[in-house]
Amino acid sequence: MITDNHKEIENLFHAIGETFSRLDFDAWLALFTTPRTIISKGNIFSSASTEETRNKMMPVFDSLRQRGFTHTRLDKCNIKLLGKTNAMVSTVWTRLDSNGDVIETLGATYTLVLTDDAWKVAVVMSHRADVMAIPDQSQDS
Repeated sequence: MITDNHKEIENLFHAIGETFSRLDFDAWLALFTTPRTIISKGNIFSSASTEETRNKMMPVFDSLRQRGFTHTRLDKCNIKLLGKTNAMVSTVWTRLDSNGDVIETLGATYTLVLTDDAWKVAVVMSHRADVMAIPDQSQDS
């Protein structure tokens, strides 16, 4: 069953894709809680500091720029509400260059919280694109 929360969460992920496609760090980070945790390639990073997060993420953004990255596409977005104020979302993203060629495809699973004004990402963990932590819920009624 699709709820207003599902629609709000889907909107959040469209915003994540849009801000990441622009490589707009500040707009992207505004979609996260303070503090936030990022887990990638076995490394865990958690911080309440914007500057620490910028220092951690800018090499990723710079590497994508160097590889000709122009936008990201959300291929899968499976949402599981865990209550009124928290949810998990399993995604697959494809990063593309200006010719539409694939740079990389990756999976990411997110833990979300509903803050006073919006759903935000508290934790993001990248992983293989062929592994979905949250199964497709569209079959549920």
